[in-house]
Amino acid sequence: MTVGHTPEKRRQQRLFKKANVDEYHHPDEKIEQLERLRPLIEYGKCEVLEVFAGQGNLTEWYEANTKRVTPMSRQTTGDSFHEIYRIRADRKKFDIIDIDSYGYPSRFFPVVFEMMKDRALLVITFPVVGVACLNGITEQHFINFYRSARPTIGDVTGVLTDMGLREWIQVSLHEVRKIKRIYRMVFLCRKEKATEFCNVKNQ
Repeated sequence: MTVGHTPEKRRQQRLFKKANVDEYHHPDEKIEQLERLRPLIEYGKCEVLEVFAGQGNLTEWYEANTKRVTPMSRQTTGDSFHEIYRIRADRKKFDIIDIDSYGYPSRFFPVVFEMMKDRALLVITFPVVGVACLNGITEQHFINFYRSARPTIGDVTGVLTDMGLREWIQVSLHEVRKIKRIYRMVFLCRKEKATEFCNVKNQ
């Protein structure tokens, strides 16, 4: 079995990703996308939360171009799914949150919206649906989080928009880049005053 997305091929891909092989992490394409965002954000003043940091070229770019980076990786923080709640409990806020997960970023929502400054960028990596063979568990995961067994970019954007509004954050999709088997989505996030958002006055 050497052709197609076989279990053995997927196992090899996971090993390459774990080893931070550039062919599977695509740091050059991700950095190029961030460079295009310079007109939107002053990187030198930004504090960054890099979830699932590979400690490679992308992390080095953040360290060289931003004020401070908190890289979450096996080496620095251990289990990111648990560590993110400790960071939240410390009331830390970030200008950029980059979730570069191997699989789906779903488990980091909605907590990341509680960790944003008033103006922030949310960057997520999302696998292209349909490239890999889906099973019943994955399909149910999609339904649980994105209300569809085959979520589109619009479905993902809609769910994140709803989650952001829980914290009075306006979420808008700025850019999507397809890089082989993944999408890199960039969202602009802006916190609003509840009274202004709802057009009401405090009595």
